[in-house]
Amino acid sequence: MKKISKELLKTYYLIILSISLFSLISIFAFSYYIWNESKKHIKTVETFLDYEFKEFETKEELKKLTDDKLFEVVLEEAPKISDTYLEIFYKGNKYTIEPLLPNKKLNSIDYITKINEYTPSGFDKIEVHITKRFTKSRLLVQYIIGIFLIFTGTCLGIIISIQKKFYNKFNGSLENLIELTQNFNLNSDIKHQKENNFIEFYMLQQSFLLMMNRIQEQSKTQISFINNASHELKTPIFILKGYIDMLAKWGKDDENLLNESLDIMKKETINMQTLVENLLFLAKNKNINSVLSNVNLNSILIDIIKKLSIVYPAQKINYLENEFFIISDKFLLNLLFTNIIENALKYGNNKDINILTEITNTHISIAIQDFGIGISKEALPHIFEPFYREDESRNRELKSHGLGLSIVKEIVNLLELDIHIDSIKDIGTTVKISFLKKNELL
Repeated sequence: MKKISKELLKTYYLIILSISLFSLISIFAFSYYIWNESKKHIKTVETFLDYEFKEFETKEELKKLTDDKLFEVVLEEAPKISDTYLEIFYKGNKYTIEPLLPNKKLNSIDYITKINEYTPSGFDKIEVHITKRFTKSRLLVQYIIGIFLIFTGTCLGIIISIQKKFYNKFNGSLENLIELTQNFNLNSDIKHQKENNFIEFYMLQQSFLLMMNRIQEQSKTQISFINNASHELKTPIFILKGYIDMLAKWGKDDENLLNESLDIMKKETINMQTLVENLLFLAKNKNINSVLSNVNLNSILIDIIKKLSIVYPAQKINYLENEFFIISDKFLLNLLFTNIIENALKYGNNKDINILTEITNTHISIAIQDFGIGISKEALPHIFEPFYREDESRNRELKSHGLGLSIVKEIVNLLELDIHIDSIKDIGTTVKISFLKKNELL
């Protein structure tokens, strides 16, 4: 795995290398330009001399001049170009004008000389030296190279300094994040975090803290769920164990005790079975896929009423049949209304309960109404929480585990239904389930 700081340093070096290459190319291009311009200057003088020496043959007035005067005219008329020198050698004599060519032997690399020979009619061989001096250009190039080297060295030093400072800040932020993750446990306080130098690390820390908060909440919920489930299972198991011990000691000889024990053990077994089924449903609800079909909701309600009337014979369920069909999951609807209606029966103070239907242009609503103990305003926000019970002693008498409304809420979410609960303490409770009309099959 690569380190970010080293990768960033490589980027800095690549930037410097790119600037250096560009600068070197620019220097070479400038040097080539100077060289090319020098050749042009020499060519300009050379072109003039070609033309001038041809005139030696055609102009009679030039033939009348002495050699000194003749070459003086040539030198005077020759193009005057900076740092370009012209020398004429004829019959052992050297002809030139100011500025005179410096001594090339002192620094020969600053000079380039083009030597031409001319032999006009009536003249001996004329040798011409055209010399270009590069001292100024060389010094300029040297200054540019020096500036470039200083610039590159300065940039390199700045980059190394920046890289070190960045690495220290980066490494500090990384160590803070490592410390936060390595020292974390589910029981620790993760609200505090150290100051960070980089927004990316800060965002990462925030994401980690949010994730850990969610894990903590889920862990607390799971632990609470397990503790409550264990507590709920202890009661029927303890009762079963007690009656089994009684049967082992006296049940064989006491028929009344035997029948009483079997009856209570059966009820506790059913109670424990219901609890386990509810726990399993809540545990796997995230993986449940609803199976949609054409469901006769009226038929489901009638079946539930018949079944619960046997369990709660003292209470009357008032329901005016109104047959209609919806597209939904039959199993989940059956579980949904079984829990709601059974809750109404349990907490209805042995009074009648009403099941009311309402059909509008947009919705189909089923309301289950009881006139029992009701729910206080303080408890109402918590009724969907697993194992929540407003009155522990009262709920234990009624064999309630506090899971019914949790299952109701899960089914409502799965089927995307609306639920609304109105309740007044010691007056009663109304639970209303609404289906969108689009689910109705006409």
